[in-house]
Amino acid sequence: MTTDAPAGGPVRLIKNRYELRTQLGRGGMGTVWLAMDRMLGRLVALKEVVLTPYGEGIEIQRARALREARSLARIRHPAIAEIYDVFEEGGSPWIVMVHVEGGSLDDLIRRRTLSEREIAALGREVLAGLTAAHAAHVVHRDVKPANIVVGHEGKVVLVDFGIAQIVGESGLTSRSIMLGTTEFMAPERIDGRAVGPAADLWSLGVTFFCALEGYSPFRRDNAYATVHAVCTDDLPPPRRGGPLYDVVAGLLRKDPALRMGAAELDRRLAAIAAPPRREPPVERPRARPPQSRPEPPPPRQASSLRDASSLRSAAAALAAMAPAAIGQALDAMTDDPSRAAGVLALLPSGQAGRAVGHMTAAGAAALLRQLPASRGASILADVPDRVAADILNALGVTPAAVRLVEAMTTRRARQVLEYVPPPVTAALLRATTDGRAARLLAGLSPAVRAQIAID
Repeated sequence: MTTDAPAGGPVRLIKNRYELRTQLGRGGMGTVWLAMDRMLGRLVALKEVVLTPYGEGIEIQRARALREARSLARIRHPAIAEIYDVFEEGGSPWIVMVHVEGGSLDDLIRRRTLSEREIAALGREVLAGLTAAHAAHVVHRDVKPANIVVGHEGKVVLVDFGIAQIVGESGLTSRSIMLGTTEFMAPERIDGRAVGPAADLWSLGVTFFCALEGYSPFRRDNAYATVHAVCTDDLPPPRRGGPLYDVVAGLLRKDPALRMGAAELDRRLAAIAAPPRREPPVERPRARPPQSRPEPPPPRQASSLRDASSLRSAAAALAAMAPAAIGQALDAMTDDPSRAAGVLALLPSGQAGRAVGHMTAAGAAALLRQLPASRGASILADVPDRVAADILNALGVTPAAVRLVEAMTTRRARQVLEYVPPPVTAALLRATTDGRAARLLAGLSPAVRAQIAID
């Protein structure tokens, strides 16, 4: 296995397409590389699943790699790493995934102490991704800080579904082998009982404890002692007691039937993540010379002030919610798209993008029609490529859609247009006036480009 090549050294090219840059991580399931997709001109995360002749059979290991790809492909959520491709080369399976610039939560915990609000906000993103996975009948089974990527702009992505279980399918692991990180495993996994979504919530609870207290609650000097601690030991008393520790205690109940559920967990995390209320300062009355009472603002101006205040209040209320809940709320407001778009515009771009990723394509399109193209493009920058393509397709070949494409960077426009129906892409490129049509077309994959003809 070749590691990072020295500066000026030979370039390692996989599938005659992916140029390996640096090693992002290595674990029991393989190695993850940062790679350049030369065909599409974008950075990707490329996972090489290393097959070993020890322990499980080669075919079981190969089948697990395929199952990881299938697990990811079943889930469509901004907090779940999107999969682009899976193939085999050099005797090893490779999985091509979205690359998120940032580091792991494990690294973040080592660098500094996180506040309860930070942990709760991050935890809601992971919970939303897990909820989407569970809805697709996928149990992750290895939730831990090292498998949570925190992007530079606050984007949170759950990665490494290498030992995920698709409910209803037979397992691939022999009975003598237990895969995963023991200190984060739920007791029912260790005991060999049926495993469901509650096991992932246990692992999320251990993750919260690590982020809050700075150490792993059940880690011991050896594997046997760690297993015993998970199954029998009480949760250590808190050094930072508070509402988040109470959440952890609710998640780390040994009996999965008594464990806190996802809905209650999201409600509590939302309360912790919400910004503290600030009481308005009390002003003492000051003596003023007699003066005439100012005239009230004209009716139109007064109405405008009330509308702006209402939009800010609505945006503040949504900002404390999970992205999925924000998306549902915005969808419900599309009967008044101008107001809904005004609320969306007041959210930070990253949060707005994650919320739009949960909306229906038609609902999101209705809001983006109301916004300046530059603002719409900045919001779509945080929306998965396929979802953004669905929204662009819902906009149709309209001036709003054309302006949106023109406001995107060349790289981002190519990423999105790759998944837009070719006839719509062709019409949009013909309608653009920024001189980039040929460049955008040239950057699309050959299969898509072959279906598009522009003048």
